[in-house]
Amino acid sequence: MTHLSKSLALGLGAVSTHTSGAAQEETPVAGPTAGTSAYEYLAELSDEIGSRVAGLSTETRAGDRILQWFGDLGYTPDTQELTFTQGKERHHSRNIVAVKPGVSGKQIVIGAHYDSAGVGRGAFDNATGVALMMELADALRDENTPYTLVFVAFGAEEAGLQGSMHYVAEMSPQARADTVLMINLDSVAAGDRLYCYSSKDTAWPQLAFRSVARGLGTYFLTSPGLNNDYPYGTTGDWSDHVAFHQAGIPYLYLEATNWLLGDKDGYLNTVKDREIWHSRKDTLSYIEQRYPGRLERQLGLEFTALAAFLTEYEVPAAGAAGAAESGPAEATSPAAEASPTATDEASPVAQPASPAPAL
Repeated sequence: MTHLSKSLALGLGAVSTHTSGAAQEETPVAGPTAGTSAYEYLAELSDEIGSRVAGLSTETRAGDRILQWFGDLGYTPDTQELTFTQGKERHHSRNIVAVKPGVSGKQIVIGAHYDSAGVGRGAFDNATGVALMMELADALRDENTPYTLVFVAFGAEEAGLQGSMHYVAEMSPQARADTVLMINLDSVAAGDRLYCYSSKDTAWPQLAFRSVARGLGTYFLTSPGLNNDYPYGTTGDWSDHVAFHQAGIPYLYLEATNWLLGDKDGYLNTVKDREIWHSRKDTLSYIEQRYPGRLERQLGLEFTALAAFLTEYEVPAAGAAGAAESGPAEATSPAAEASPTATDEASPVAQPASPAPAL
């Protein structure tokens, strides 16, 4: 990458990278690997560019940088221009799309919004999601994947899901039929725990993903259903998965937060700080100071699990829908996820039961 030196000169914690050539051969790594870690992409997007309010010049700069990243990786990215209204003003944004062909013409859309709120620097929400998407795009570009992978950096999510709504509206009937799954990466590192969700009526994505992750020794939780507005395994209509769900496309949504706090709706991210997103606390330096190593650790766990899922898992045929919905045997249930048998490392507040340590 050509812009990382400035980010790494800001006094950030050390990051793990993979080098090319003989140096890489000295340390064998199982599974796909990337030349640039998610943490490096995160540092550049949040610290060099900072807050990326939809429709403003900093969002445009972030989009330019993502275009460059995809180009540097050998992709030929495309853009979708869109306009939206806030108040009485018209604003412009865009989606950035890069495609990695797979064995099948069926596709999985992997999306993350790159705009942010106007406070903080948008490190957690959502430079983490973009960074994880970019590391996957890097690591999987030369891998055989069962499905074509469509990486989408959505614009203007904070302005009302504008980018993802536009993307789905522009999909042809055939493209919708060929999309077997949408993976939404939003605020994926900094919260107390790693979660994943799907819809109540199409639960197989989170069940299958959690099974793959468990095989690697990583335990993702799901929403425990303690708030009646959000049944077990589901989440709210507040991110880029919404348009896909409304179009009948299954989704898998990854997030780092804490569903046992406050109204038990996932809005409060940590015991120590309550909410980080949409606040002055959403900076790389603050998060690193309060939770040393958590960002890199959580991004690494998510990358490893997603890389395995995207290279190994095949969606069951329609005839096996019933088996897919029941999924592999789960180590947890709504009651187990909410039971107070484990505690957060920073507080005696009860955490969901799981073999996973506090992250």
